[in-house]
Amino acid sequence: MKSLEEDLYSAAFQKWEFSHSSKAHAYGPDGVLRTFENEFGEGEYWTYFRKNLFAINSFRMKFTKSLVLRYRCVEHLSIAFYDEVEGMTQNQGAPLSARAISIYLGGEGGEWEAHISNGASARGTSITFSPDYYRTYLQGRFGNIEDMRRAFLEVDGRHDMPDLTNLLRKARSYRGAGIAAELFYEGVISEVVATVMQHSPLYPKKRHGKRLTREDREAIDFICGYIASNLGEELSCSRLAGKLYMGQTKLKSLFKTATGLSPSRYVTRERMEEASRLLAEIDFTIAEVGREVGYAKPGAFTEAFRREKGCTPTRFREDKRAVLLPRHG
Repeated sequence: MKSLEEDLYSAAFQKWEFSHSSKAHAYGPDGVLRTFENEFGEGEYWTYFRKNLFAINSFRMKFTKSLVLRYRCVEHLSIAFYDEVEGMTQNQGAPLSARAISIYLGGEGGEWEAHISNGASARGTSITFSPDYYRTYLQGRFGNIEDMRRAFLEVDGRHDMPDLTNLLRKARSYRGAGIAAELFYEGVISEVVATVMQHSPLYPKKRHGKRLTREDREAIDFICGYIASNLGEELSCSRLAGKLYMGQTKLKSLFKTATGLSPSRYVTRERMEEASRLLAEIDFTIAEVGREVGYAKPGAFTEAFRREKGCTPTRFREDKRAVLLPRHG
């Protein structure tokens, strides 16, 4: 690959009429923000390139017209986490789903294709790895390792990997610059690869503790997807166990093995992540945000948010909006 940016991104940005924007204060300053607003819809796409090794991307798009997006691509590997996605399908991998991991393996000379429905939307974070990273850099540093592309396919479509989704969220929210940014992003990339390899059956000698059967994995994947789609509803352990027709003790054991968290702790974390997004992006009252994530009483929501995030919802919103204000002087 001659250039990750030129070989994989530039043609797509040009085809979809993206243009450079100066509003990058909402993202890491060492990346580049591009936006589009045309007959197909509107959106923004921020990218941080690290030499010819990897790119970290954060995007938000809404479409007002049905269309098929296509572009020729070079070999690459992409991992994404969608905070929200609706009305979109792509020609490879597990169906796109909110709060699920999505993997795309691009082949040399292949064609990426996505079908977009009128009203479709997507918001998320992704990392693109070039072959220079996983075929050259990793091999040179660690010696012979099995194909990383195969290992990544093992996590495609999974909802139950909070360690991995948190890393992608960290990459999106970081605001540092210079050498600090280089070290931070490289650290995140290394953690992402390590986390995927830890969960992959291709590396059984590096795994410890109990492993889930395929049936148990499918059950946890289903219930994590159910949680993501019903954050405003009752999500007690008994209700979740009932959805799977299993006992609460077994559900707790499976959840701990799969995610490292109890069902109640997982639900709380997902609710607070969604509340954080609503507070930063939507003009709901605090009480309305609380109801959206399952808290009928504003006081209970405020206390739960404070325990999770270290500040009140009001303070969180104020701090987030202060970051988004244009800087002068």
